[in-house]
Amino acid sequence: MSEPLHVTIVGAGLGGLCLAQGLRRRGIAFDVFERDAAMGSRPQGYRIRIDAAGQRALQDCLPPTRYTLFRKTCAVPARRVNLFDPYLRPLDGRWVDSWHDDDAAEPADLNAHRQTLREVLFDGIGKWVHFGRGHIRHRSREDGRIEVTFGDGATLVTDVLVGADGVHSGVRAQRLPAAEPALTDASVIYGKTYLTPAALARIDDQLPGNTTIVFGDGLAVIIDAMRFAMSPAQLQPGLSEVEPYLYWAVIAQNHRLEAGGSADACVAKLAAGWAHGLRALFAYGDAASTVMLPVRATQSLVPWASSRVTLLGDAIHAMSPAGGLGANTALTDAANLAAWLGEVRQGRVGLDAAIAGYEAVLRETTARAIDASRKGTDVLLGALA
Repeated sequence: MSEPLHVTIVGAGLGGLCLAQGLRRRGIAFDVFERDAAMGSRPQGYRIRIDAAGQRALQDCLPPTRYTLFRKTCAVPARRVNLFDPYLRPLDGRWVDSWHDDDAAEPADLNAHRQTLREVLFDGIGKWVHFGRGHIRHRSREDGRIEVTFGDGATLVTDVLVGADGVHSGVRAQRLPAAEPALTDASVIYGKTYLTPAALARIDDQLPGNTTIVFGDGLAVIIDAMRFAMSPAQLQPGLSEVEPYLYWAVIAQNHRLEAGGSADACVAKLAAGWAHGLRALFAYGDAASTVMLPVRATQSLVPWASSRVTLLGDAIHAMSPAGGLGANTALTDAANLAAWLGEVRQGRVGLDAAIAGYEAVLRETTARAIDASRKGTDVLLGALA
């Protein structure tokens, strides 16, 4: 482009902030707009698994020192993976392919504290991130640029608009309404249990320090120990303090859950009769961190005509958390889009061709991720023989 390139990103989640960092590394101007009032407006305290693809994306977008900080803030690796039934009896033969990578050359998965990762991604770009300003609508102008209108009535003209605003994306609703993800017949209850002396005295000794997958009839529980060599707050001023905890997520077919019940009540009912050391995990769970969400998933992506309004992450390819691929695919989207726009800035490709190229790759990688996620869900929710 003959004129400087400007990108507007709607959504300050992991994907949107990762894209912003990638653009900054390439000298591309950007602004990020987030409808939440502040970084801490909503709970962001759960574990997130960063696989090899996610690590490559972060390394590509973050400055080297900040990428090193990300790795240092991740949890101490689990000692082993336990596969149990609800009575904590060992199981064999139940596995989700995306939980591991057989290629020894690939780095091991890392467990990040979600809020810490978001803070690392926010570091250094805060003056371009605008909170309390959500997208309302957008339109294409005759000169090819995009005019964006925000909730406060303000408008902005930009070269590229990126919807990184999650599963309920307002940008997608206007740009590609047919791509809205569908409700599935499953829900997930997320929670965490701080590793206090009282909790450790009751929780089974096989859970802290390890990754555990519990397979039940029409449900599964994923548990990860989140212990840190050093608290993020000690590694860098400005990062939040994080106490060690056990992360847990219960994914279940909806008929297994009590209609209209609270997340705590649903977990208690599901776990009734399970091993005492497993039930204690939920009994000592942090009530403020326990939430139940329906699983929404994009079924497939039909090719569309590209424009200067594009999407990334859950805004275009929501998927079940079963395979742990959603966030990693969003980070990969961000790195790919930043790379394509970097080619535009260098004058090696036109802007329209770059967006079309990015979206072609997005549809290809999304198809694989959706398939892997669907298979992972089938494994987790399959009935015990």
